Amino acid sequence: MSKKYNFPYLKTPKFKGVGGDWRKRPLIPVTIRHKGITVSYLALVDSGADFNVFHSDIASLLGVDLKMLKNKIPFGGIKKGNAQCKGYVASVELGIGKDFYDEAIVIFSDDISHNGYGILGQFGFFNYFKVIFDRSKYFFQLEKK
Repeated sequence: MSKKYNFPYLKTPKFKGVGGDWRKRPLIPVTIRHKGITVSYLALVDSGADFNVFHSDIASLLGVDLKMLKNKIPFGGIKKGNAQCKGYVASVELGIGKDFYDEAIVIFSDDISHNGYGILGQFGFFNYFKVIFDRSKYFFQLEKK
């Protein structure tokens, strides 16, 4: 039997210029592990993202030396207009709570906000979980495939 996780959407401050005081988002606490070091990080479950993207500070905390990685790739959708971001590709273990799953590919980048959220995308997250969003109830469910 596969494991299921249920999460409420979490309240976040509104974007400047958009009505209302709060927005609810599908955010989850994930645990990232690399060579025995673990870091907890709040991440947005984003079905429109191709990859998992975490700030490069997380790589530092995990002991991943980005200068030693050769796979620096461009990606978009974060900065205004067509501006490209750049990040380093690494493989880490990704966990929900104390349950760790397959190695996940992550892009570590300085180009995302250091005080924002990580992004969980299609490759490295959605390919491991069936994800059901119920926006009307501000609820979502993950089921390990």
